[in-house]
Amino acid sequence: MNLDDLGGDARKENILAIMAAMSTADGTFHENEMVYILKLGLSLGMTDEQIRDVTINNNPTLFVPSSEAERMEILVYLVCLIRIDGDITEEEKEMLYHFALKLGFNHLLVSNIIRVLHANKGKRLPPDAILKEVKKYLN
Repeated sequence: MNLDDLGGDARKENILAIMAAMSTADGTFHENEMVYILKLGLSLGMTDEQIRDVTINNNPTLFVPSSEAERMEILVYLVCLIRIDGDITEEEKEMLYHFALKLGFNHLLVSNIIRVLHANKGKRLPPDAILKEVKKYLN
């Protein structure tokens, strides 16, 4: 199924479910990750109850949007999420590869993004750092 075939609420819930799956990839649900997911859900127009339901009843089935911009949006959310607790674990890397590949992104692109994240660990990530990596792979 394609994300474009889902209704507005289902689309939002799908995105949040992916984030919830990523946040527990390392076996812990860090407070900063929960705050990020809550803010993301609210920015998508979801209620506190919808956000809670999605994170508790997590179903990380990925419905892929046809738009490259929407796929990129999900990838950026994932990248922000794995960076938020200050530690990028092997489990989070594997989950990032998993979702990024399903979204249609190149394995090497994800490797380069992870390299950039590690190079900027503990520092503010330059706003265009990820975009520079992505541009190398755009059609």
